This record gives sequence, structure tokens and C-alpha cells, in this order.
Amino acid sequence: MKFYIAARFGLKDEVRGIYKTLQEKGHEIVADWTEHKPIKPYEENKDLARDYSIEDVDAASNCDVFVLISSDAGTGMYVELGAAISNNIKSGKPKIYVVGDNTDRAMFYFHPSVTRKDTFEEVLKDLDI
Repeated sequence: MKFYIAARFGLKDEVRGIYKTLQEKGHEIVADWTEHKPIKPYEENKDLARDYSIEDVDAASNCDVFVLISSDAGTGMYVELGAAISNNIKSGKPKIYVVGDNTDRAMFYFHPSVTRKDTFEEVLKDLDI
């Protein structure tokens, strides 16, 4: 399966651990934003901001499984969640999970296409992988 994991940039080490687990199980990471360079302030890095935004929205829309780590609030991850929900409405995929300590933080976590879980291990169990 093709996965996209959305989270705050500050959680990139946690996300890399998830990537490793998935790759060891034979799954693909659609786009690895953890390799992106820090680009704030965006105004000073317009080209990279444009490129990264295109890459990440495309990945969130075209994966089989989208997972948002909700332990910390971010901004970009909500755009990615919206792209995943929109594509799910149109095509039935990706399967969408919100995982972590704050699965009640945003009203969109309660969208019918979203499944909320406490841990990533619960996602793997739900997917039977």
C-alpha cells in the first residue's frame, strides 16, 4: 500500500520511525516531507514553498492510506487532510486516519471518511498489516 503521513514538521523523527515500520512491511511512502529543508519564512523561499505544497497535496490525494498524527497542532497538515477527504469523497480513497492524543481537536476529524485511533499500531491492526 501507498502511505502518506501528515504531522507537524517538529514530529519528523517520529514520522521517520513510522516510515521505517511501513517500509519494513513492504509498503511505499508516497512522499517523504521529512527530507524537506526548513523554509520559513515562506516569503523568502517561495519556489520551495510552491514545490513542497504541490508535492504534499498530490501525495495526500493519491495515497492508499493517509494518516494524520494529531499530537501537535500544525497548519499544513490540515490542508493535506482536506485534500485526502476531498479525494476520498470523489474516489473512495485514501483510507483516512487521525491518530494521537488530540483526535477531537478539529471538526474535520469527525468527517465520515475519517477513522480516529489512539496509536499508529491500531491503524496497522485495522488495516490487517
